[in-house]
Amino acid sequence: MVRRAMLSPAVRLQNPDTGRPERAPGYTLADLGCHLDGSPLLPVAINDSGEIAACAAGAHPAGIFRGFHLAGRLCVPSGVAFGCPPVAALSANGLLAGAAGTAPKALCAWASHRDIFGERLWPGCTSRSRSVNARGDVAGDVHFEAGELVLTRAFLLPAAGAARLLTPPQGGTTTAAALNDAGDLAFNATPLGADAGTSRAWLLQEHTYVPIPGLGGGSVWARALTPGGRVVGRAETVDGSQHAFLWEDGTTLDLGAPVRGLSEGLAADDHGVVVGRMIDALGAVRACRWTRETGLQALADVVRLPAGWVLHEAVGINSAGDIVGTGTWFGRPRGFRLRPDPSA
Repeated sequence: MVRRAMLSPAVRLQNPDTGRPERAPGYTLADLGCHLDGSPLLPVAINDSGEIAACAAGAHPAGIFRGFHLAGRLCVPSGVAFGCPPVAALSANGLLAGAAGTAPKALCAWASHRDIFGERLWPGCTSRSRSVNARGDVAGDVHFEAGELVLTRAFLLPAAGAARLLTPPQGGTTTAAALNDAGDLAFNATPLGADAGTSRAWLLQEHTYVPIPGLGGGSVWARALTPGGRVVGRAETVDGSQHAFLWEDGTTLDLGAPVRGLSEGLAADDHGVVVGRMIDALGAVRACRWTRETGLQALADVVRLPAGWVLHEAVGINSAGDIVGTGTWFGRPRGFRLRPDPSA
């Protein structure tokens, strides 16, 4: 089932007791700072304890990214990788997962409690971890090349037991998106020989493949999964646009987009808040937030922004409402953390 969300970017909530309009919840911004070499710490995830997984790309050697675990004021290194963030996921209890390797086509999946396991399980193949949960299950994907055959398969590596490659009913290539503490896994699949415009999103739940309906167009791409089993991402609409979506209780909700623009959900909580990015008609990329009360809106509209800041995308949200993402400060890349402002 597909349902379209109401767009109301300038909505003011009304207090049911007084009947007076209320401001939408606001946020205060904190800069995540830089590594010792001056490269900005850019977040990839935040957990309910307020810990943040982040990466930094130094100038030397070129193409090498460093990963970090930010816990309070502590900045713990978490490996390096060529061409991509070495840390891709952070669990509720502080487990990390990602990719390790310092050369193209030599990346191997790793997790903080499993070390670099990709090279042991799939020698000679490129592999990446995409998600990890609190019990130690890891999800990711492996890139196989054998002659003319090129195939990517999502994997699920349980805390106890052997790794499993995922094949949905239609077969094809598969890419892991997110794993929650219940063991549900959101992933994407494309039939062999087809282009990305035919991708479909799935939820593997209790050994059952559950399809995620789209928005009437050709493609559906999952990006994140909440503890309660809600899926967010982007999907093609009937007119060919790409809109952020929220799937819950068997229904896919169209979160809308700017006029003639695009949107994508990158993270969500179970309180009905989705965060991500949107591209307006002029091509500007802006961090956005969707709630049932306000609809889709630019995060800049509800943040006390210091001078010089532009928010480009929001990549994580926790149960306290803290949001992390990336932007620029006077034109230079920066990572940010937003905290709900009770005075707003």
